[in-house]
Amino acid sequence: MKDYDVLVIGGGPIGLAAAAELANSNQQVLLIEQFDFINQKGSSAGSSRQFRVQYAQKYMSELALESIPFWEKLQKTTEDVLIDQVGSLWFGDPALSSQEGGIEAAMEVMEELHIPYQPLQGKEIESLFPFTNIPEDYSGFFQKDGGIIDFKATQKALLAICQSAVNVDLLAQTPVTNIQSLENGAIVVTANRQEYYTSKLVICPGAYVNDILKHFGLSINIDIWEMSSAYYRKTEDIKLPTWFVFQKPQDTSLFYGFPEVDWAHPGYIRVAPDIPDRIIQDPSQRSPYPSKKSLGFNETWVKDHMVGLDPSSEFTATCLITLSNNSKELLLDFLPDSVNNSKNIILYTGGWAAKFVPLLGKILSDLVIKGTTPYNISNFKIDYKNC
Repeated sequence: MKDYDVLVIGGGPIGLAAAAELANSNQQVLLIEQFDFINQKGSSAGSSRQFRVQYAQKYMSELALESIPFWEKLQKTTEDVLIDQVGSLWFGDPALSSQEGGIEAAMEVMEELHIPYQPLQGKEIESLFPFTNIPEDYSGFFQKDGGIIDFKATQKALLAICQSAVNVDLLAQTPVTNIQSLENGAIVVTANRQEYYTSKLVICPGAYVNDILKHFGLSINIDIWEMSSAYYRKTEDIKLPTWFVFQKPQDTSLFYGFPEVDWAHPGYIRVAPDIPDRIIQDPSQRSPYPSKKSLGFNETWVKDHMVGLDPSSEFTATCLITLSNNSKELLLDFLPDSVNNSKNIILYTGGWAAKFVPLLGKILSDLVIKGTTPYNISNFKIDYKNC
C-alpha cells in the first residue's frame, strides 16, 4: 500500500489543474488517469474552446473574470499562447436563450458588472464580420475580452507543472477498480491491482462520473451530449472572433465557431452546431462518427450565412459534454454525509468548464486542503437526494 496526502482521480484538464495547484502545497499528491494524459476519450476532446466573460448569470460572469489571473499565471509557464484574445461575438434573436445563456440577459449582467461591450444590429454585424443574410431584426454584441483557448496547449502546460513537481506522482493507463472510504478516516483506492492510501480525495471523472461513484453506492443524474463539429476550408482571407448565434428553431439552428488557428488545421475554420447528435447516459455508448443530420444543418448554415468558406465539411469529429439535467452550469460539491469522510472527498463533473480550468484547479485544491474556498460555488451543489 502506498500513502499519499491527496489522491486525484481523473487526469483530464480539471484533474490536471487540481494536481498542478496542489504542486504548490506541501502535500504528497497522486494523479490517476484511466487513459493517456491529453486524450480524446471524453469532454476534453478537440483542440479549441471559447473563452468569454459574458453570461446570463452574474455569478458565472464573476467566476469567468476571477479566472483571468489564473490564466495569466499559467501563461507564464509556457511559450504557447493559451488564449488568443480575438473577442467574442453573440448575435441572433435577442429574446432567445440556450445552454449558452441569452443575449439580453448577458448584456444586463455586463452592464451590472461594468464589462465593456459593443451592441450591434444585424447589418452592422455583416459590415464588421464575414457573415451574410443576417435578418434585420437580429442584434447582438461584441465583447473584446473573449477569445479562443488552445486546449491542448493548456493541458500540456498543466501536465508539465505536474511532471516537474517533486510532490506529484502521475499514473496513466490506470483505471480505478475500487474505492473504500473507511470509518477510521482512511480512503483506499485500488488501481491496476495496487492499493493507494489517502485521507483526501478529489474526483474529476467527467462523463465517467458514475463509474467512480458506484464505489460509494451513488450515482448522479446527468445527460451526456454527443456533439459534432467540422472544419471548413477558407476561400478568402477572412478574420473572425469566436461567435455564437441564437436562432429559431433552436433544435436545428444554434451554431458557434472559431477563427483560424495554427494549432488546428491551418487554412480552415471550425464551425459546430450547438445541439446534441444524441443524449446518452454512458460514455461507452459514444459513436466516433458525427451525425450526418447535424453536419447537414452545419453545412447549410455555412453556405447561407458565412462568407469566404467552402461549405463542405472536413476534419469532422465528435466530443462528449457532460451536463446536469437540472440546468446547473457546473457540478461541484463534497460527497453526501452518508459517505464516510465525505468532507474530505470532493467531486467535480460536468458543464462547459474550459474557460474556468485553472481557477477550478485552485478551488478544488482549496476544498481538499482547507475544506472551503473564497470563490462562490454555492450554485453548483449536487442534488444527491435524487441519486
